[in-house]
Amino acid sequence: MTDGRVMQDVMLSMSAGNIPATMAEAIGIFSATVDWIQAVVAWHNSHMDAGQQTGGLMSSPDAASVFETLGIILTALSGNVKGLEVLSGDSHAALKIKLGQALSAYLPLCAEVSLGLRDRLASLQKAFNLYGEPNSKGLDMSMMDSVNVNALQFEASVMDGPVVNSRAGLYIYINAMLVARPLVDDNVLLSYLANRYAGHYDALIEEIITASFDVLSNAMYRNESHRTMFVFRSWLVNKLPSFFAAMSATSLVPSNMSPYINNALSRLNPKIYPSFSQMFSMQGNAVLSDVRQEFVFACASHRLVPEHDIERLLGEPPMQAPRVGYIKDDLVTQINSHHERAEQLIGEIESTEGNAGAIVGAITEVMHNLCSQKETMTLKNICNSLSRRPQALDVILLFRSPKQMLQPLCELLDSWHWDEDQGESQPVYDEFGSILLLVLTFNYRYNLHPHDLGIVGSDSFVLRLLERGSCSQKLEDLSDKQNKNLGAWIGALFIAEGISEETMSACSPQEFYLLVSTLFDQSLTACEAGKVEFDTLKGGFEYLLEPFLLPSLVVALTWLGNHIWETESEPTIPIKALQSLVNPSSISGEAREIHRTVLNITARSLESQLKDVRARHPSRADIKPILDALEPCLSFQRTGTSHRSELETWTTHPGGGLLDSIRNTFQSLVFWGSSPDVTMEPPSYTHRQLLSGIRILGAPRVLHALLDEIKLQTETGNGDIALEIGAVIVCAPLPESFAVEQNSFHPVDTSKEPAPRCPILTLRDVLFLAHDSVPKLSEKEPLRAEVLVRLFRRVNTLMAPSQTPNLDVTNIIHNMSLPVGDHARMDLDLPGDGPDPGDNEDSDHLNRMLDNAAAAAAAGLDSGVGQGMGSQLDTSIDDMLNAAVGEADMTVGNPEFYDLDSMEGMF
Repeated sequence: MTDGRVMQDVMLSMSAGNIPATMAEAIGIFSATVDWIQAVVAWHNSHMDAGQQTGGLMSSPDAASVFETLGIILTALSGNVKGLEVLSGDSHAALKIKLGQALSAYLPLCAEVSLGLRDRLASLQKAFNLYGEPNSKGLDMSMMDSVNVNALQFEASVMDGPVVNSRAGLYIYINAMLVARPLVDDNVLLSYLANRYAGHYDALIEEIITASFDVLSNAMYRNESHRTMFVFRSWLVNKLPSFFAAMSATSLVPSNMSPYINNALSRLNPKIYPSFSQMFSMQGNAVLSDVRQEFVFACASHRLVPEHDIERLLGEPPMQAPRVGYIKDDLVTQINSHHERAEQLIGEIESTEGNAGAIVGAITEVMHNLCSQKETMTLKNICNSLSRRPQALDVILLFRSPKQMLQPLCELLDSWHWDEDQGESQPVYDEFGSILLLVLTFNYRYNLHPHDLGIVGSDSFVLRLLERGSCSQKLEDLSDKQNKNLGAWIGALFIAEGISEETMSACSPQEFYLLVSTLFDQSLTACEAGKVEFDTLKGGFEYLLEPFLLPSLVVALTWLGNHIWETESEPTIPIKALQSLVNPSSISGEAREIHRTVLNITARSLESQLKDVRARHPSRADIKPILDALEPCLSFQRTGTSHRSELETWTTHPGGGLLDSIRNTFQSLVFWGSSPDVTMEPPSYTHRQLLSGIRILGAPRVLHALLDEIKLQTETGNGDIALEIGAVIVCAPLPESFAVEQNSFHPVDTSKEPAPRCPILTLRDVLFLAHDSVPKLSEKEPLRAEVLVRLFRRVNTLMAPSQTPNLDVTNIIHNMSLPVGDHARMDLDLPGDGPDPGDNEDSDHLNRMLDNAAAAAAAGLDSGVGQGMGSQLDTSIDDMLNAAVGEADMTVGNPEFYDLDSMEGMF
């Protein structure tokens, strides 16, 4: 029974993601499990009646339960990131030999207990060559094994302090998720939160609500733009309740969250979030008061809060009744019946009534269906509606990745082919252009990479347009068909009286868009050479202001801006052409919205180029009108770049520029995180500061500054909170690396598309590289080396793929009944004791858990998990066993030990 209780402790801690947090812990658990297996096997052999083939495990259900549980622990551990590092690394040969010997003794007996478990462990034995035989190693490898003993001993001697989850932690993380394009993936977020809170979901819910309100109030006091405020507000009202509802659906949290929400709202400073009866005397906070009601209403619409609890949560009667929540499938049916319903719903995405998730799900599904059916007329209208609503795109990314939205569109554009019996060609150009414009809008607004768009092949039209569309080609490099098409379009724009059906039908939309830059190059060259009058040039270019051709101006204006910037002579004609296209004298109402989207995409690069030209030609007066026309479109991007004014403030910080300003911000976060006053206002913070540091100075210098600050805070007694804040900053999502992080949870099929890559060095990358320097660093700066080791461990714990959402170990534990008493035992079915294990529900749980563990191990091997990580010294097996037995002894006679809810706080 003592054995069984200790094992339950281990399994609960593993399922909650608490252990193993380090390689040393994984080695310790492997070693203890191996010794335990050998002890049980030895007991079995000594209690067997060889002649009668009776006794041993077959005569003791308790011993058989322990025996089977050991195999489950071993299998689950092999699917853990740290366990996988131990098995797949080149070190720890002695442990692997010992493990192989234990498996060789275990597997024959395992067949008597569970065939499914035996098969999984046999696969594990084969995958890692665990047969109890030493590998042949050269002399150099043997020498290497004894090189860093002192360094390993140093790392093993570093003791971790208490794990602190300060209020500043989630405040930073949510800022990072939302400051650029929304970096929200439910699996990534839930894994991080599960690791952070170790299964304490009540604290998780309360603190993420509190942090979300902190982020919103900080944005208001920082005078952030209404666009940024909108994203923070939509996260709180639209995303968070649906995230909680998803957790509730998987039974991670109770369906009634009123107590958690009430606790979170009680932490809010009433001066910042007044009630409706107070807000009229506190005008500046009316928006925040609205959000509190919107959040409670959204939770009610997701059935997380009973309607009769709303007044109690708000502290006063609500001003209106909550709105009934939408159901995605109902919306899909409505759109399929009446296509105009889609445009109405897109208008509602930006509302803060908690229904955005259902709307986004319905719109996405409808768009995917329209792409597969090639129903481009309806798809065009949806794309037009989305392109002109950039804030709706932000909300979409709270629920869907760009790839989920755009991959079907890119595939449709790539495979689009012209068929003469489709009728007139102008509608084809119109539909193609609208779909392409939405892709270009997403791409520019969030600075996406090909993987984010779902582009697979190098021959993709969309990829070629993005990479080379704004570069003109020499005539001699064009094919005969391209030359013919180019001549036809020049004739249609500047010679004939309009664009004929013949011109468009002979040139597919893909071919036209790839010729636009060359068309502009040839036309401007002819005008500058005096072969074409400027009025003729201007009149021809104005054809591109027609709605069915307007999206091509994205390519044209990009080329034109580059051409003006590169021109060494007076760029009078190109600037006049640009003026006519940026600020046309007349444009139709239908085209006006499309034109605004085109300027949104091109304005910032044009502004930069024109300012540079004006600096070279200060007497020019024709540039300012263009800059004035572009000015309203300059803030369209959401990439986390800093405003010039705030960047100047950080870089001119008196202590040492940008790095010192980051350290100053870090200090304010530590002070706030350590304050016992829960109503204390959060410090001014934007994650743009960290992004600027990483992008301008590089991740190595930023991490160096963070380590300096954590070391300093450790010396002044705030090391635990400083370590927590530093770990959150390192773990915070980054636009450049988010696709790689998502791939851990949604792996791509590498036989069809390449795995995503990160184009820059991240803080996490640098931390792992720096960890390799611990041996040398420990000799020179032991305190800094300790800080580095602790930060490395904490980051690994937070970023390990959590088993909580998917792994069935928890289900196995919940199906274990350990009543106190002389005849107590684990309630796992055994041969001869109830139904056959292969035919009962417990066995199904076991098989699912083992399948998941094996899949996790395989995924880890494929992705090279653990490469480059330093080894750590094996901990004492005796110490581990003594601690485990001591924990078990403490619980003897305590009936609450078997209540899993009561046990949760023990770990």
